[in-house]
Amino acid sequence: MFKKILSSELGRGAVALMITMNIFWLFNLLFHFFMGRLLGPEEYGTLAVLMSIFYIYGIPSEAIQNLISNYVSKFNLKGEDGKIKFLMLKSLKKSFQISIIFFVLLSILSIFISDFLKINLWLILFINLFVFLSFSLPIIRGVLQGRKKFGLLGIGMISEAVLKLGAAILLVYLGFGVFGAIWGIMFGILIGFIISLEFNKKILNSVEVKGDFKNIRLESVPYFISMLIITIILSYDIILAKAFFSSEIAGQYAAISMLGKIIFFGTMAIGKTMFPLTSEKNYKKENTFNLFKKSFLAVAFLCLIATIMYALFPTLIINILYGGQYLELSKLLFYLAISFSFLSLTNLILVYSLSTNGIKKPFYLFIFLIIETLLLFLFHRTIFEYILAFMVSNAIMFIGTLFLLIRWRK
Repeated sequence: MFKKILSSELGRGAVALMITMNIFWLFNLLFHFFMGRLLGPEEYGTLAVLMSIFYIYGIPSEAIQNLISNYVSKFNLKGEDGKIKFLMLKSLKKSFQISIIFFVLLSILSIFISDFLKINLWLILFINLFVFLSFSLPIIRGVLQGRKKFGLLGIGMISEAVLKLGAAILLVYLGFGVFGAIWGIMFGILIGFIISLEFNKKILNSVEVKGDFKNIRLESVPYFISMLIITIILSYDIILAKAFFSSEIAGQYAAISMLGKIIFFGTMAIGKTMFPLTSEKNYKKENTFNLFKKSFLAVAFLCLIATIMYALFPTLIINILYGGQYLELSKLLFYLAISFSFLSLTNLILVYSLSTNGIKKPFYLFIFLIIETLLLFLFHRTIFEYILAFMVSNAIMFIGTLFLLIRWRK
């Protein structure tokens, strides 16, 4: 069976990226586990909220990376390295200009965010600096993804995660608290950017050839809307929990939510591998749906295994990874596993639709965000009720996007 998997391009790419990405997410999870133990529930709850804000600020990241990957996969098919270089450099210049505008706007909004979430204003202002890397790093990684350099893409991500973990542990241990954790993250991402840029040296050394990207802004709309919806839903359950519940409960919820997110992040590699392959096949007018079905079954299988593990051993898992101070909500981990399994499958559906230019009316996706927001605001008398509302809303989104996929394919 393993030989059969490695015989296909999807299989080889998926295995390479699955291994490296899961090492990347392992170190990211170790970051959370160490921070949870070193900071304690209240401070860790604050850090988890800041990380969720960081994910929301990074909404353009997945959209940009997928869009760049889509273009690069077509140029790569024809060996047009010069056009890839032109796209990369032009995109980096544009990303810097946009980042300055966003940084100023976000800094103004930070005053209100700080007051609403009861978090030190300087922490939120510092988080705003991530917006510069949120627009530029995905361009570099999108080029690697589009060139199908899955191993190098993964190595760059692992380097970032390892350095982030080491720097954050050192700074928190030295007494810098949440600030130290945030500084560690910034250091890791910055070095990850430099390494990923080095991996694209072949492109940088090529002769630049001007390309036509007149429709790129119009084509980017479905990417941004799709990733906007996914990233907000992935992130703001922790943010709202901080607003609705006590600091201790919010910190405990952040821990089990992060464990649930392992399912989402752990299956992302399959979609990232599938994207350039289905994009390329679609460009050549070949069948893409078989690749999607294989990817869907792989994600579903991994989600099922994780959910069973969380159902059988919630206390053991939390105790080993976070410690006894986070055990109070252990019985609820199973429901979050189901929630993030639905979100993982939804993400794969959207990634496939984007790679084949299948999303005809992306604005429909806002309906699911509205439903989720309403449910979370209406049902939060207890943390259990809040988690059930989150699970139901993710199930609705999964069914809805599956229905939209069927319609988009007609």
